Amino acid sequence: MGACQVHGIDHEVKFLSELRVDDITSDTIPMFVRCADPLMLSWAQLLADANWPYVYYIDDNFWRIVGDSPLAMYYQHPTIRKSLEFAVSHAETVIVNSPELARFLSRFNTCVAVLPTFFDFSLIDGVPPSSTEEIRIGFAGSPSRVDDLDLVSPLIDPILERFPKAVFEFAGVLPKGVEAGVRVRFFPHTGDYDTYIKFQASRNWAIGLAPLIDHEANRSKTDNKYREYGACRIAGVYSNIPPYRDVVKESVTGVLVENSYELWLDSLHTLIKSPEKRTNLANGAFNDVKRRYDLGASSYEWAGLFIKIDGRRSKNVKPLKQRRLEWNKVIIRVERYRVYMSIIYREGGYALVAQRIVRKILTKIRSFI
Repeated sequence: MGACQVHGIDHEVKFLSELRVDDITSDTIPMFVRCADPLMLSWAQLLADANWPYVYYIDDNFWRIVGDSPLAMYYQHPTIRKSLEFAVSHAETVIVNSPELARFLSRFNTCVAVLPTFFDFSLIDGVPPSSTEEIRIGFAGSPSRVDDLDLVSPLIDPILERFPKAVFEFAGVLPKGVEAGVRVRFFPHTGDYDTYIKFQASRNWAIGLAPLIDHEANRSKTDNKYREYGACRIAGVYSNIPPYRDVVKESVTGVLVENSYELWLDSLHTLIKSPEKRTNLANGAFNDVKRRYDLGASSYEWAGLFIKIDGRRSKNVKPLKQRRLEWNKVIIRVERYRVYMSIIYREGGYALVAQRIVRKILTKIRSFI
């Protein structure tokens, strides 16, 4: 959104809990990003009742997240699902980056815009890759990606045994059953994207892993690993499903692999043994990402959508009522705790619930001391 300023679009970022009615002036188009908190429902209802247009941005299929992780349980909760569906269905426009996700969301809202993804090259300008003779094979992601790493965890021991210079590096999440050591390194997760992408650029990975188990939620994801690996000149190996199947040019900008042990192992063997192929793939991906995903080009399309939305605003808008929102916040706080407590209970029963409550109380006490 900062890059949209040259096209006449200004923006200000606020957490949902900080947002007030006074922040939404006559020239404001609220855009909610991935919000599903009960407070989102209250805001969506307030704006819809006032006939005030808002935009909703989403880049994951929260309805189809599989498994029983805390993240999956959160989005499966009826309260969160209600908030999410109301917010999406009443938005003036829903913004996505994936045609697959756009098709899914069309059941809730007929106005879904597929805008291009992007990469901000200024984030890694001047970040030098570390000097190493190791052949580093890397993956960075949140703990929610642990199931996808089941595709690559069986490859680790055979690769390390055959190639003495090979090293695996995982940032944010380790594959299940794998322990960190001298040649399997683990780096803690960071929620700050600038820090994360600078770290990735500095590690000098020879090969980047992009495994995705084939299910609906993963097919709706964006091609972020391709953009990041390409920008950092990393030769990427990608599961041959959308979103990567749609953007990677086989053996030119990356390697597409069917999700089988033998094919993943063979692809890694080939790249490890061929520095020239890794270099060609890395350069091909860099040039493609620079041409197609540079922030300046993408921002033009994003700005154009907001200009169109502004041009078709309804003149029949009503005042927004802060008092109604404040009253709702009391109910929302209760709903939020109900959601969190139900997830914690499903994770570890009453013992874990009690433990988290005590921890919360002690944190509060320390803050007053």
